[in-house]
Amino acid sequence: MSTLNFAYSTINWGDTCHLPTTFDEIRSTGWTAVELFAHSLEWMGTPTRIKSLLGDLKPATLFGTVDLPASERQLTIAKNRIDYCAEIGASAYGIVGAGRPRSRPPTDAEIRELSEMCEEMAKHGASVGVKVAYHPHTRCTIQYEHEIDRMLELTQHLTLCLDVSHVALVGEDPLVQLRKYAGRLGYIHLKDWGRGDFLELGRGDIGIDFAGCLRELQAQKFSGWVVIEQSTSEVSARHSAEINAKFLGRLGYTL
Repeated sequence: MSTLNFAYSTINWGDTCHLPTTFDEIRSTGWTAVELFAHSLEWMGTPTRIKSLLGDLKPATLFGTVDLPASERQLTIAKNRIDYCAEIGASAYGIVGAGRPRSRPPTDAEIRELSEMCEEMAKHGASVGVKVAYHPHTRCTIQYEHEIDRMLELTQHLTLCLDVSHVALVGEDPLVQLRKYAGRLGYIHLKDWGRGDFLELGRGDIGIDFAGCLRELQAQKFSGWVVIEQSTSEVSARHSAEINAKFLGRLGYTL
C-alpha cells in the first residue's frame, strides 16, 4: 500500500543526545530514515562521522531555526547547514522561526523580511540539491493560513514543511492545507496533541484525520519525506517511536 517515504525525528532524544544510541533505538523500532533535529554541526561532527553512525539508516532531513532581524550571520550559518545536509545525502532542510510578537500579529514588513531571508536560503539549497522548507508553527511569525499565503506570495524556491498538529492547534484543517499547498510541499511533520501536550499518533483529542492526510499525500503522489516528529512523550523516546510505528502499521503503511 505504502508509496510514502517515512522518517523519524531525533527531537525526542534531545539536541545533545548520544547519537549512536539514538540511531540504534530508531532502527530497532522499525524506522529506516531519520530527521536530524536542530543538532549543531559541532555536535554531529563531520559528514563522514554521521554517515558512519547512521549505517543503514537514511538521512532524510536536517532541521534548524531562524530569527528576526535577518542577518548575514544567520544566512551563513544556514548555508553551512544546508551544505552539510547535501554532503550527508539528506534531501531537505527544515526551518522554523522567528518568534511571534506577544501582543500583536506580525506586520507585513516582518513577514517580508523573514520570507526574503528564507528565500535566500532556499536558493542556496536549490544550488546544492536540497529543498528548503519553512515550518509554520504556533507562536511563530508564520502561524495562520493567511500568513502562509503571504510567505508563498513573496517566495519562489521556498517550500513548506506542514505539521498537521500545528495546523490543527490554530483551528485550521490540515487536510485542506495539504490540498491547497500541494504544489509547494517540501516535506511533512506528523504528531498528535491531547491533554495539553504532544502525543503519539492516534492518542490525541483534537480530531486529526491521519489516515485521510496520508491518503491525500498518496493521491498527490507526494515524493517528499513524511517525518514523525514526536517532540515530547510521557514514555521513553524509544517506546514512543515504537507506538508511532505500530500506528502506521495499523493503517497499512510500511516504514
